[in-house]
Amino acid sequence: MHLPMAMFGTWGVMIRRRLGALGLMLLVGPAWAADDQVIRLASGTEVVSQRYPAEGKVLAVWLTGQFGRVEEEHKAAADLAARGVETWMTDFFAPYFLPLLPSGWGQVPDQDLADWLEALRQRNPDRGIVLVTTGRAASLALRAANAWRERFGQEGKQPVAGALLLFPLLYQELDPGREPQYDPVVTRTRLDLVILQPMSSAGFWWRDRLKGFLEEAGSQVWMTVLPGLRDGFYRRSDINAREVAAGERLGQIVLEGLQPLMDKINRKAPP
Repeated sequence: MHLPMAMFGTWGVMIRRRLGALGLMLLVGPAWAADDQVIRLASGTEVVSQRYPAEGKVLAVWLTGQFGRVEEEHKAAADLAARGVETWMTDFFAPYFLPLLPSGWGQVPDQDLADWLEALRQRNPDRGIVLVTTGRAASLALRAANAWRERFGQEGKQPVAGALLLFPLLYQELDPGREPQYDPVVTRTRLDLVILQPMSSAGFWWRDRLKGFLEEAGSQVWMTVLPGLRDGFYRRSDINAREVAAGERLGQIVLEGLQPLMDKINRKAPP
């Protein structure tokens, strides 16, 4: 029996991905095993992060939850920790029992976001905090920074050193043939931002427009295009071989993207 080559290629990708997931579980071994960090808010909510420890001056806080536990993200967190960047994988869906839908991000209260970010800052006073997000979680990161500034902020102070937005989806429902209308948080954000934009996605064509809105509001933006990748490339059901390979080096992609923010943090760190 001879199988079509196209089918063999698809099976090959699926098998490789399954073997990769098994490898992730083995790679995230005792040296980079995660422990739970719990932040209890005044509202009674408990936000739990899985912490991959490291000794460096940078703390990356990766906002997750909509897709459950994504092994590629946890492997990336372990990779970042191995390179000196402590990383907390923080699930914002579980504490609020949110449905696993994009709309869930908007149901997290602003007051809780401000309290959480302040508690995170107080717990890590000697570190520069950077938020890492994907897709629609980008709006949560920007809301958190704005909510903190409105509640706790003083002129010139920020709770975080910046945020990395991987394939951010900051526009509202997009009608065919019309320019996107962005989440109102875009025009209220003043933050150092890194955007990693896959080329094979709708957001690629609007990347300069989004960058312009953010910069006009007062943010500094570094934009990097990721050739040959789509939004959600490492967790797509129709993932291809190139996206599998990129998913395996997700930690390196994020680390390279974080470099402008890390450079700023390290310049401010005392000798």
